[in-house]
Amino acid sequence: MMHRWIAVAVLCLCLAGCFAAGWGRLVHSNRLMDLYRDGNLAGNHAYYYCGREGLPYAVVGIDPSYTFTGRFWFRIESREELYRKIGHLSNLEPWHTAMHAKEIISASGRVVGTWFSYYNTTSIEIDEAARKVNVHNPYKPETRFPLGG
Repeated sequence: MMHRWIAVAVLCLCLAGCFAAGWGRLVHSNRLMDLYRDGNLAGNHAYYYCGREGLPYAVVGIDPSYTFTGRFWFRIESREELYRKIGHLSNLEPWHTAMHAKEIISASGRVVGTWFSYYNTTSIEIDEAARKVNVHNPYKPETRFPLGG
């Protein structure tokens, strides 16, 4: 009988750990695109890009109250570099798809960051209790290049 209670307690602890981190989502934002065009992106966010230096796959901005834990991302050090990276996304050849400007939203509905990419989506893990965000690189080498290639 005691073993059953221990098993139940262990199961509850495991389930609590599973629910601590959740999935985020990307939500289209015209306002965010306007902020970019006007040169008014949040100055307090930490910005990162993944992909090639001259043609990033995505640029993200993370709310300073969260820690960014994404792998294969590089820190953007200046406002000039930030706008140059996003500019690479917005100045693609006409046969490329359009750049997406989206907000990164937690499971509870909180905006925790921004997303700029010609990719429409990616996986996002958000641990609100630990205040950590992990945005996955949207490029998947096993799939065809999404830009008409």
